Amino acid sequence: MRFGMIGAGFIARPNGAALIAQPSARLAAIANPTLAKAEQVARDLGAGCPVYADWRDMLDREQLDAVLINLPHHLHHDVFIACAERGLHIIIEKALANTYVECRDMIEAARRCGIRATVCHTQRYNAVFQAAKDYIAAHELGPLLSISDNIHTHYFWEGRSSWQLSNEQSGGGIALNYGVHQLDRVHFFLGQKTVQFTARYLAEKPGYTILSSYVMMGVGDGGTPYVITCSGYSGPNVDEMRLVFANGILQCCLRENGLYASGLYFGDTASGRFTAQPVPLSQDGYFQREFSAAVHYLSGETDQAPVPLEWGAEMVRLVETGFSGQTWQAKPTT
Repeated sequence: MRFGMIGAGFIARPNGAALIAQPSARLAAIANPTLAKAEQVARDLGAGCPVYADWRDMLDREQLDAVLINLPHHLHHDVFIACAERGLHIIIEKALANTYVECRDMIEAARRCGIRATVCHTQRYNAVFQAAKDYIAAHELGPLLSISDNIHTHYFWEGRSSWQLSNEQSGGGIALNYGVHQLDRVHFFLGQKTVQFTARYLAEKPGYTILSSYVMMGVGDGGTPYVITCSGYSGPNVDEMRLVFANGILQCCLRENGLYASGLYFGDTASGRFTAQPVPLSQDGYFQREFSAAVHYLSGETDQAPVPLEWGAEMVRLVETGFSGQTWQAKPTT
């Protein structure tokens, strides 16, 4: 498949490297408003492909089968629909769009135009999460009773893209940018549709009006509750998920921070402590795993989207619901 890449920002390098590592994919062209950035990404990837300042020009001139959209959130909607209307299959960075209404427009465009599309929710492909899935399948842990997911990161680091520090362009800053990541990975394990949800978003970083932290709480339709927290201030990195089962606890630690090493840990009453479990996959291979699944789907080798547009839209809807400050409860079905 011949891919065109639209957007040459920070995420373009890992996404592009993972794409060209797929035997059936070729990066045929790159488009970015600042042409020098597209040229540098092409050199960094060793792609040897033409570059364009206007993505429309790229679509007009190149014979493409698909596109990889790496643009800021507020540009996703229009570019996605334009590409779908040209019959191009699409891999698009999360969040799917800034609003749920935009997401629904994009889903309808994909359906109307008969194209395949999937969303980049990378973290579910992390080696620790993959190992956790395998551990759950291989052991009798009993019912899943709760999930807690916690990230602490320095969100306002020097060099962060200006659009990510704009509420209008980013769709709410850290709440959408990181929130859809955490919601995706929680639901990856939850296996339930959220039917009750509330959130509290804060803008507490001096000198900024953009959101800087959040707490999200939800309940799945199977009755399992979850809590998600994220703070974007100064301090050591924390990136962890705790899965509480009737017969023990799985702790997923994604980043070493001096307090604990990254890895998967299991503990129960009998042992009285957490012990490390095997993590067979490479920690730095999650982009390749994600793009392998995406390319297999777009090329027709599999019929199930690894991350359907509807899934990506639901993650956006939940973040958007949190802005109301009220508890949302699904209406009972009859």
